[in-house]
Amino acid sequence: VYTAVAATLIGAIVPALLGAKNWDDHDRAGRFVARDFGMNYLKSALPNAIIMNYGDNDTFPLWYAQEVEGYRTDVRVVNLSYLTTDWYVNQLRYPNYDARPIDMMATPADYANDALQFAYIINPDSSAVDALGALRALYDKAGSTNKTFNLREVKYPNMYIPLDADALVKAGRIPADRRDEVAEAIRLNFMNDPEGGMRLSKIIAADMLATDAAMGWPRPVYFAMTVSDDLYMDLDPYMRLTGMTYEVTGLRNADGRVGVDSDKAYDNIANKFRWGGLDKVTSPDDIYLDETVRRMVTSTRSAMLDVATELYNEGITAEVYMLADSAKLTPDSLANARAYVDSRYDKARHMLDLMMEKLPVAAAPLGVAIGPSVIDLYTRLGDVTGNEADIQKALDLLEHEIDLYSQYVIYMQSLTPSQFTMLTRTDRYIHDTMFMQLLQLYANAGGDTEAKLHELQARGVDFSRYYKAKTAPETQPASISDEAHEGA
Repeated sequence: VYTAVAATLIGAIVPALLGAKNWDDHDRAGRFVARDFGMNYLKSALPNAIIMNYGDNDTFPLWYAQEVEGYRTDVRVVNLSYLTTDWYVNQLRYPNYDARPIDMMATPADYANDALQFAYIINPDSSAVDALGALRALYDKAGSTNKTFNLREVKYPNMYIPLDADALVKAGRIPADRRDEVAEAIRLNFMNDPEGGMRLSKIIAADMLATDAAMGWPRPVYFAMTVSDDLYMDLDPYMRLTGMTYEVTGLRNADGRVGVDSDKAYDNIANKFRWGGLDKVTSPDDIYLDETVRRMVTSTRSAMLDVATELYNEGITAEVYMLADSAKLTPDSLANARAYVDSRYDKARHMLDLMMEKLPVAAAPLGVAIGPSVIDLYTRLGDVTGNEADIQKALDLLEHEIDLYSQYVIYMQSLTPSQFTMLTRTDRYIHDTMFMQLLQLYANAGGDTEAKLHELQARGVDFSRYYKAKTAPETQPASISDEAHEGA
């Protein structure tokens, strides 16, 4: 009897103990990140859009929002990893809820039975060819089969999609006042594709985009910002951030990289985004975020930072032109220009404030990719507008970040040389570069750098690791300050 009672007690205690110890790591109460962030992708797109996604985390939440919540069922979500299969390509030819079929030149006969699973680039013609013409040649089985190797071949990998500026304006893809900025064509050059050819996913993606353009752009086309760069088909110069998506437009970004549609993105993020319960977090103990969710938080912060930076840059550019032409402007024109500049700075500030409010540090650290940039932008906003509150926000963040990363630095400096060499690249970046960058930002924001350096030294940070000197740092506090300023 006693044995049975003991066994029963143990059987009850063990799972209770496991539950008590592990509950906080598995409790998802109050966390709606997958649903809300999935909706944010959909909120970033115009009606009847096509969104190209790739992984589970930027596809399944969108499908959940559509299938279960019935949200934005007009948008067609296209998973590029599934697009490598003929059955999935065929699904896109049929309507789905409120989303129309996707128009493409390819027919089932062209891709069925894995006929175009991969088309090789063997003896290509480097001439620039209209994308639909190049794809038509590829879909011709007899003409595109290499006789030597009996493989399907892309004969014209250097493709382009001709652009009609009037059609783009009429379809709402670009504003009318930017009609003259439309590029002659979108270039899709697969000549040097690292895979040595085109998978079915790239073939069909190019087909969908070229067909949409030929039909007058009836459907806006987007890529999720979390899609791997190598899947953008070199469309970066023609894409602009609108929230959590990049819209393919007829405007070519001057620097050849993905641009930012500041007005669209600001409106989507500031007025439509949802925050998955993270906006209610006041302590790290309030909610559990796993690695995947933290990455999604970083992606969202990155989008917000890009928008804030673009708004700031637009304000600076407009202010430079305003000052240069101030003598030529009427009082009303000058007032309008000043109002535009101020609005750019105000929106940039609001985007940063929104990030800190809705995705607080208490929920997830800013991280090495976001923290210094947010601090720097707050400082620059404060400098250009004279708003002391911006500077104080930068200093408050710096106090937090310096305190956080000084603990990393002290630990890493306690390692033996052999242990130190085994640190990850991120750890080395924190120690070798980021920590000193934070100190430089602290100086830029007007912080008491001398006092901060002495405080950090007293806590155990060895600044002799950051400069070449034969004398121990504690005997030369002034030198520590000087070298830290220079090295940062």
